[in-house]
Amino acid sequence: MRELSEILTAWRSARNSAEPLILATIVRVEGSTYRRPGARMLMTGERQLAGGISGGCLESDVLRKALWRTAQGESVVIQYDSRADDEFAFTMGLGCNGLVELLLERLDPARPQVLDFLARGQEERVAVAVATVVVAAEGRERVGARVMLDARGRLEATVEDEALRDVLREDLERVLAGGRAGYVRRETASRVVEVALEVVQPPVPLLIFGTGVDVVPVVDLAKTVGWHVTVVGTRPAGNLRLRFPRADAWVASRLDKALAGLTLDARTLALLMTHNYPEDEAVLAPLIASPVRYIGVLGPRRRTERLLAGASVRDARPTVEQLARVYGPMGLDIGAEGGDEIALSIVAELQAFLSGRPGGALRERTTPIHPEPEQPTPRSLPLPEENVLPVSCALTAAS
Repeated sequence: MRELSEILTAWRSARNSAEPLILATIVRVEGSTYRRPGARMLMTGERQLAGGISGGCLESDVLRKALWRTAQGESVVIQYDSRADDEFAFTMGLGCNGLVELLLERLDPARPQVLDFLARGQEERVAVAVATVVVAAEGRERVGARVMLDARGRLEATVEDEALRDVLREDLERVLAGGRAGYVRRETASRVVEVALEVVQPPVPLLIFGTGVDVVPVVDLAKTVGWHVTVVGTRPAGNLRLRFPRADAWVASRLDKALAGLTLDARTLALLMTHNYPEDEAVLAPLIASPVRYIGVLGPRRRTERLLAGASVRDARPTVEQLARVYGPMGLDIGAEGGDEIALSIVAELQAFLSGRPGGALRERTTPIHPEPEQPTPRSLPLPEENVLPVSCALTAAS
């Protein structure tokens, strides 16, 4: 999320410059790759502005090729395949053994761009779904043509075929409703295409109740991973801004009164870090009754158990499912001591929770780290031969 924010900031800054701007987007992968579909890099003809598409082995090669490959203004998909020679890739020190396909496109500030649509979604904090044409067999649909839909129903499309637009809109509605994004083949009476589907969520909303010194590193770490952080406390608003300059919003109020003005939806994470039992007690019951998906409580287990057994929670008669959203003590068991280490423990648990992972050591995992993307089998629309670049990643690493 932070990477996308940096790309959007760079786009706003550079879009009116005389330099050509090129966006590289991963649209398809196979095997082991450092980045997954949807990873982006914004560049000029000579330098990387923001984002990344690998651990470092692809970037310099893409920078060398992107300008001339898009010289005519047409978008192009190129493929890097480090599986071609396993022994050579190992010798050259490559970290991955997979295939990556990149869409390279020139960004014309005078025309609607995917980055503008994504920026609006991030600013308004709504999810955005994007369908991008990767390969076209019939009907000559333009590579890089898109249909984009946000959770409020706003649509932008550069796909020419009306029937294909309708098909892709249905795909986007499905993935916005929780369906799986990925790589799909679609056909109409006049078009046969393969399309990358992705969903870009707005920043994760994190509410922190409390203003102690231990809140500062939690705010900083949460912003480092790109979340939207709101700090709620009884200090004056100006004091909150000075104490937590990296936060996105500050609410100066009695905590129980503040709840009425906050968005408590099913994407929200909430942390109780007040170090004040009556304040935690006043906030906990309304949070449990809300759709908030994670409620973290600072302090020892016995304190959390006492809060849950208190009259305010007990009188609300929470369900087992509602109580399961309370994590107290919060954080992963990493032996944390001191504010910075405790913050790391808390944010790490939040990330594991968001990913649906237990937070254990990766060496103990017996299944792939990343879920396999949805892809047609076998691929029926090959890329032009000149766009397939076997072991280019290795050659770049050697240069």
